Amino acid sequence: MLANNFTLGIAFGTYGAFLSHNEQAFGVARDTISFGMSAVSTTLGLSALIMGNAVRRLTPRRSIAIGMAATACALAGLGLTTSFAVAMAMWALLGFGAAMAAILGPVAIAAEYFPGRSGKMLALTNLPLVLFVGPWAVTTILAELGREGTYLLLAALLLPVLALVLRLRVGTQTVASEAQQFQANLPLRAIMSRKDFWLLSLGIAVIAATGTAYTVHAIPFGRSAGLSGPASAVMLSVYSGAGLAGVPLFGWLADRIGAPRALALSGGVQCVSWAGLALAPPGGFLFLSAMLGAATTPLTMLHGTAMAQMFGGNGAGRAMGYSYAIKLPFLFMASPIVGYAYLQMGDYRPAFLAVAASLMVAVVLLSVASLTRRRPRAQVAAEA
Repeated sequence: MLANNFTLGIAFGTYGAFLSHNEQAFGVARDTISFGMSAVSTTLGLSALIMGNAVRRLTPRRSIAIGMAATACALAGLGLTTSFAVAMAMWALLGFGAAMAAILGPVAIAAEYFPGRSGKMLALTNLPLVLFVGPWAVTTILAELGREGTYLLLAALLLPVLALVLRLRVGTQTVASEAQQFQANLPLRAIMSRKDFWLLSLGIAVIAATGTAYTVHAIPFGRSAGLSGPASAVMLSVYSGAGLAGVPLFGWLADRIGAPRALALSGGVQCVSWAGLALAPPGGFLFLSAMLGAATTPLTMLHGTAMAQMFGGNGAGRAMGYSYAIKLPFLFMASPIVGYAYLQMGDYRPAFLAVAASLMVAVVLLSVASLTRRRPRAQVAAEA
């Protein structure tokens, strides 16, 4: 849980707080600096796809340690460099570190040591604590230490946690279970030929992309609407904190109405929230941010549940990997597009209304997917 919070939480919870400071430090515009989050998201996704098998050879403990060390190096590099090209490389390294320490390592541990309770274990691991306090804390520290000092402080905070991970003596086993064998042999055509897979993946891609855009632009948006820096950071903290309630709520809904319907409901709430942010006065931003966070934060959990309900436990892992690959172009482009729209119009509100419109499209895709979804054969046979 500490590794997850101090890698993934820092990567996504502090980027918006640093945005204007990084603009000035590297001498680039809002749309250009937004590519840093694109580098984080893209590298995270590619690392999760490429390094999945390597985690079993490295062992989860070493994978988490490698991820945390990479994250610490990336944060220190961001604090020391004045080159935007080097900064992009550091943001890419940040995505790799988060994938190893916050996603692949914990999932491997949960699957191996808690096979009957992996969902509960991962829910605890992914509690967004740093994501909740990070925006406000970093905004406050920036006023005292500046951009360079804050990045170096964040890098230093990882070192005690890294030392704890290195001291662990946890063995690992590689068990070639029937599920793993089936997953390894699952043909690509069996996944790609299903319409509900494509509808779900495209709908999820839009939701994931807009969520990433909010983590990047929420604080600048708040400032552009007249809020102070700390008050804008509270918006992002409330967004993250609402996920503490949203994850169990939408998990409960996914079990009862199916993950595709729960995803469609999540997209509808997000659509209303983005439109509200574009049209409401600043006094309503905290409530709308909470609505948005409660609906957006459970996305990874709902994504995995949807793949499991479609393909069964044996095929969910590989389907998740292909589905994540479909998301990558959306994740890469969303934040820069919103930043470009702001530069062209001098206002975030038209861009936020466009985001709301794109989420309406996602709701339609997910709703159609929920109507065309087929249950896995194993589940049908069991019910028969």
